[in-house]
Amino acid sequence: MAVRTYDEARDLKAIERIWDECGWLENAEQAAGLKDFLSVGDCLTATIEDEAECVVHTSPGAICYLEDTLEMCALTAVVTSRVARKKGFAQRLTAQQLARGARDGAEIAVLGMFEQGFYDRLGFGTGSYEHQFVFDPTSLMVDVPVRSPQRLDKEAWRDMHAAMMARMKGHGACVLYAPELVKAEARFSENGFGLGYYDEGLLSHFFWVESAGEFGPYRVTFIAYRTTDELLELMGLLKSLGDQVSSVSMQEPPHLQLQDLLKHPFRHRRNTKASVHANEHRAVAYWQLRALDVCVCVGKRSWHGPEVHFNLALTDPLGEVLEGDWQGVGGDYVVRVGVSSEARQGRDPGLPTLHAGVGAFTRMLFGIVSASNLVVTDEFSGPASLLAQLDAAFLLPIARTTWDF
Repeated sequence: MAVRTYDEARDLKAIERIWDECGWLENAEQAAGLKDFLSVGDCLTATIEDEAECVVHTSPGAICYLEDTLEMCALTAVVTSRVARKKGFAQRLTAQQLARGARDGAEIAVLGMFEQGFYDRLGFGTGSYEHQFVFDPTSLMVDVPVRSPQRLDKEAWRDMHAAMMARMKGHGACVLYAPELVKAEARFSENGFGLGYYDEGLLSHFFWVESAGEFGPYRVTFIAYRTTDELLELMGLLKSLGDQVSSVSMQEPPHLQLQDLLKHPFRHRRNTKASVHANEHRAVAYWQLRALDVCVCVGKRSWHGPEVHFNLALTDPLGEVLEGDWQGVGGDYVVRVGVSSEARQGRDPGLPTLHAGVGAFTRMLFGIVSASNLVVTDEFSGPASLLAQLDAAFLLPIARTTWDF
């Protein structure tokens, strides 16, 4: 495997072929979106006979940790051609990109997974469940807005990115710094359009939709709002489309329980079963995360309960894959969780020891799974008394990314 940094003039056509082989390029507009996508971020390629056959693309951003943030390396594409499968290219390229991200200051890495298992081998742990709804928009129990929205087309990508950056966020919410990524996503979308509202010249709240046919389904791919009143106005705007559209698919916004807004949700599910517009409610955990800087990640937790002190024996599979000055975050740490938390390398023989893989430890840090429950499924073990203390110290709101990548 030969590895090199992406060069548009040399590699774009080969990468277009890879995307086409994966079924992700269907027209010239989507090809233009791919070019926009590759123009930003950091892209490494693995080659066979000087042709790019595997691509790993990362984008800088940030993820919210309660009221604070962590610098994020987002894995925005991991793609392998038909002739390069099962050769370990994707794993090795991804490991190298994580090392580059860590050296560039990223404190955590986040990705959307194609299947659970592959990225576990690089130290990732699975994130929270996201609730996916398909519903009849006329069943929304909200008021239709009095004021008319503004149309948004693909040329409004800068406005949409600014609204996503300024949106109302919660624990786990992500942002990607490059506006061109929204430009690319708008071009990738099938029959995409947006509706939204401006406030003093700035797009304050909006949604972007992919539409399929005259009656839908419509799929909401982006939604941004600054207040819950703006969220309800957008839900009312979706309701106004119900005169024609039979179903809308969207991810539940974290600031409400969507089922509370639906009239007769169980009746609609029964009556639309097996239809192209079947109403559904599914919970899926499709994103993963892992720490790239344990000391910084631990330091973000402020816990006003009794301080928790322990040794952390952390394992990281990147140590078996990487060479060079950064080989992951495995090793021994002394950890204190309190009003001011910290982790430092070392070991204190007087403290209890937690043994954990980096993915499991990151899941605990974000409150995704409790320490006591991680023992059941993950590489995670320690004294029962320590696990109980950690359960209390990392009882956090549900982490919701609210930006797919």
